[in-house]
Parts: sequence; structure tokens; C-alpha cells
Amino acid sequence: MTHEEFFDALKRGEIAPAYFFHGEEEHVKASALEALRARLLPAGLEALNETALQNPAAAVVVAAAETLPLMAERRLVVVRDSALLTAGKASDEAAESAALVDYLGRLPDTACVVFFCRGVADGRKKLTQALLKQAAVVRFDPLGDAALARWIASRLRRTGKRISAANAEFLVFTCGRELLTLGQELDKLSAHAGEREEISRADIETVATPTLECTVFQMVDALVEGREPEAFRLLAAMLERRQERIGILAMIARQYRHMLHASLMKGAGLSDAQVQKALGVPAFAYRRLLQQMRGMDDDALRARLNLCVETDFAIKSGRMREDAALERVMLRLGGGNV
Repeated sequence: MTHEEFFDALKRGEIAPAYFFHGEEEHVKASALEALRARLLPAGLEALNETALQNPAAAVVVAAAETLPLMAERRLVVVRDSALLTAGKASDEAAESAALVDYLGRLPDTACVVFFCRGVADGRKKLTQALLKQAAVVRFDPLGDAALARWIASRLRRTGKRISAANAEFLVFTCGRELLTLGQELDKLSAHAGEREEISRADIETVATPTLECTVFQMVDALVEGREPEAFRLLAAMLERRQERIGILAMIARQYRHMLHASLMKGAGLSDAQVQKALGVPAFAYRRLLQQMRGMDDDALRARLNLCVETDFAIKSGRMREDAALERVMLRLGGGNV
């Protein structure tokens, strides 16, 4: 189920004996656990009726679930970061997984067990496969554009502020889609705006902390437009934030790869909406991507991508130093000498 379906079920008082929380959106995931805790545990007795476990052995999970609640209908057992759900080999994995899989079929009515996985669980694991079949699975994917815009507007209403749809898009482009980070940025913007109700683009440009992806996007903008000094200023800012040159080069390559793929898909007759969805980029970033592509055909884009890929190989094989290699790529991209 989606997180919206989970919250709706919780409002109706529908609580499953076992939940499997996983997915990339950690802020909503934590909010869902808090909502379940508030619904399930009597006020003042939370500590007596909740057991929080970190990568526990199967026997510890069973013992916690078998412990009767105190003046409550159920005990909440939260299993965090189990190695049985993530990549890598866990200790006694086969036996531990088998024990938990067996216990899932006989959970007592007095317990609610939540398997809380950071990120996306490893679908190859035996326990993951069992939970997908036997537990109430809640997948916490990043919010879509419309849902994200609603969340931003709702968060700003707490401080009596508002933001236009265009500026909300620009904020997401600048700071990313992770809600915890966005919430912190919205608090900063609200404080910066002072008595003004409207959050402006100038506020975002002045206060918000751009992600590496956003800064690389702006750097490619500058290179495409022949503004090499601005591109190198952005590079210096990233290096001051201790970003690795090899990572910056990889992001530049990713940007040109997106341009090439967009050009090829549009050439094949796909609509902008289809191309945007296939690339998995926000609407604002996609429109900027189309602007960056202007004046470059598929061959030109492919040549720029190949330059980045070949330089990455030269660095990793020891034939070129990172600093000299990255600057050489930027000069060639900016000057069109590819």
C-alpha cells in the first residue's frame, strides 16, 4: 500500500499485526511510525508498551512480541535496520530468517510488529520476500510533483507563508525532493521572509542550500552558454563543500547523458511528458534540460558524453590527475572544442 492508504487505514482504526516499512522517503516513513505509535499506545504508557530493537536476533523479536502489553491492547515492537533485509550477508542468515518467517504466521493478537527498513529492502532476501507476502507492506517512495507541491504549501501554512507553484518547483530543483531537507529549508525561508507572506525566488536563491545535482546543473548551464568564469566559480564552491572531483565529473556526465537520451526519445516521437517520466526528473529541471540541448544534435551530445566517460576512465586508470582532468573537460565543454 502507499503511505496515503496507510494513513487512511489508520484513521479507520485498521491496524495489522505486522508491517513492513521500506522505501526512500525517510521523513514520511518516520511520520507513519509516529502516527501508528500515537494510535496504538495509550498516553503516558508509551514506554511500557513499546520495544525498539536495532538489528536484533530472531529470538529477541519473538520474546518482545510475546511480552504482554500493560493496560493496552497491543505491544508495539519496532525492528530497525535488520541485516536480514539489506544487502550483504548477515550472521546465521538462513536460520535467523527461517525463524522469523515461521513466526510471522503465528503472531499474537497482543502485538504489532513493524519491520522498519532504511531505504529500499533487498528483494533477494528470504525475510524480505516473506514480509512482502505476509505483512502489511507500506512503500515510501519519493513524493510526485503534485503531492510534493501540496506538502510544501501545507508546511508553509504553519508559519503563515505561501509560495507560488513556479517557485515551489524551483525550490525542489534547488534543494532536492527529500522532505526532511525541504522542511529545514522552508523554515529558513520563512524566517528570512520576515513579515512578508510570499516566499520569492530571490529568497530561495539567497537562503536555500543547493544540492550537488543543482549546482552541477547550473555549471552545465554556464558551460553551454559559454560562461566559463561562472562555471569555474561554481566548481570552486563545490570543492569548498568538500565535493570530490570524480563525483562532480560523474554528475556532469549524467547531465549530458540525460540530454542525449531526451534528444533520442524526442526524435523517436515520444512526448515531453513521456520523456520527463522516463528520465525521472522534475518538470522544472526538464525544461532547463531542453534549453541546454538547444543547438546540439545527437552527435554533438554523444561526443560530450564520451569526453566525460573517457576522462573518468583516464582518472581511474591513473593516466590523468583528477584536478587537471576535470578542468580540461570543463574548458573543452565550454569552448565547444570536443
